[in-house]
Amino acid sequence: MITCAYCCHECPDSAQLCPKCGKPIFRLPVDDTPNYDDLAQELLRETDKKELLSPKQAIIIACMVLLLALVAYTIFAR
Repeated sequence: MITCAYCCHECPDSAQLCPKCGKPIFRLPVDDTPNYDDLAQELLRETDKKELLSPKQAIIIACMVLLLALVAYTIFAR
């Protein structure tokens, strides 16, 4: 069992995400004791992998904003 660094829940060794809080499980070497630097580096690696928005999501949001602006213009232009 491995302990979640965020909520201290005991998770199975095969878990990639904590079943309780959904945060990623940090895998540290057994001979090292976890310290702040190890956790900070692992967290930075996890956040670097994530994109804010995919290109498809950005296009969908831009189209929705444009449509909303068009509707607002037609309503208030009268």
